Amino acid sequence: MSITVKNSDEIEAYPRLAFVVAEPLVSRFFLLLQQGVMIRVRTGCSVEAFLREEIKATPETIEKIQSIVLDGRPVDDIGSAVLHDGSTLALSAAMPGLVGATLRRGGTYSSFRGAITYHESGQACTPGEGWVSIKLFNLLMAELGTGLLQKGVLLSSSDFLGFLAERAHEFRQGCSVTLNGRSIDVGMLGSDAGLGREGKVLLSVSSGPAEA
Repeated sequence: MSITVKNSDEIEAYPRLAFVVAEPLVSRFFLLLQQGVMIRVRTGCSVEAFLREEIKATPETIEKIQSIVLDGRPVDDIGSAVLHDGSTLALSAAMPGLVGATLRRGGTYSSFRGAITYHESGQACTPGEGWVSIKLFNLLMAELGTGLLQKGVLLSSSDFLGFLAERAHEFRQGCSVTLNGRSIDVGMLGSDAGLGREGKVLLSVSSGPAEA
């Protein structure tokens, strides 16, 4: 589901949902990152700067990012491609087959997609703050997902409730949940808590001691 956010003031009105889970359970939330979430970041900067400074990707992790799609177009030069407010960025490690080889940045087959490769428009980029939708695939979910979830992401509340409904039994033990700073039973995170009536939710996930 797509998410539109107008400004930073609007974000303050969204429900703030915080999970503290046993460490093995953090990876259960990675599927949400594959579907796509939004994060508040500095915009008007290059994809390379975003990776290094905004989501704290190490040089080793950046080297593993073989496929980058910005606003629907494959990226070869991460130093010149620029993120704007409202951009969508998809990141993947190496993918198999011809599709993976074609999407690989700077790869042998990148010339096959010359017509759709991302090129900056030439318009002046205004530095500022904005919202970027990010999607992570394969091993990058483990490399970058924990940090993103700990920082907090914005997503559709209906998408989250659908995700939770399929895994509620996993989270009934070994986790604690707060909604707007107040403890709540994970089983109450539906219409009873009011979350189902909201369009979006700010979700953070961190690891901690499992509850008895």
